[in-house]
Amino acid sequence: MKIDKLSFVDRAAAQLRNEIVHGRLLPAERLTEIVLSERLGTGRGTVRAALSILESEDLIVRQPYSGWSVRDVSEKELWETYTLRGALEGLAARLVAAAVDETIEAGITAAFERLQSAQSGKDGAERVDADLNFHRTIVNLAGHASLTRQYFGLSNKVEWLYRWSETHWPSRIDLTSWHRPIVEAILARDPFAAERAVQVHGEASLADDLRDFSELRRQSA
Repeated sequence: MKIDKLSFVDRAAAQLRNEIVHGRLLPAERLTEIVLSERLGTGRGTVRAALSILESEDLIVRQPYSGWSVRDVSEKELWETYTLRGALEGLAARLVAAAVDETIEAGITAAFERLQSAQSGKDGAERVDADLNFHRTIVNLAGHASLTRQYFGLSNKVEWLYRWSETHWPSRIDLTSWHRPIVEAILARDPFAAERAVQVHGEASLADDLRDFSELRRQSA
């Protein structure tokens, strides 16, 4: 019985996570246990447990005396997420560049080729998927278990912000040119150049999002 209950919670969390990440539940949208229970066809206890999981992933917040809501997008959220992600990915890139072999070279090349294919297409969802896959590939190839756990604990929030950004500013960047310096530094086996390339990439991404978010907020005021 305990295993079944946990599986129900996991399924409910997965469904709600998917709806948040893909923008079907909007930033700052209020979430009520009764409505979600009816929507998911499950008990309120299951919903409450699922919401607690998503709170630990930083996708929702608990509002005192008023229940839950999807986390809102703000300059602070963007800055915190991008800087933490950059620190983790920078370390991963440095480790990968220092350990390049045939497996790493094949993995990086395949991930970059997927980026190039997504850039030439018109599928916004594939652009995001290919971009996320590129960065996750670097982390996976680093061979650092603790780093991988920390990174993938953040990955749902990163995906949420990526998809939110692509929705507002589709095809804003050229995927190939933005990621090529990272690939070149890694395949050149230059650990510190690889780390710096990731940092520059993250700083540019953050600057673009902060600039355009400020303009979006000004327009909606």
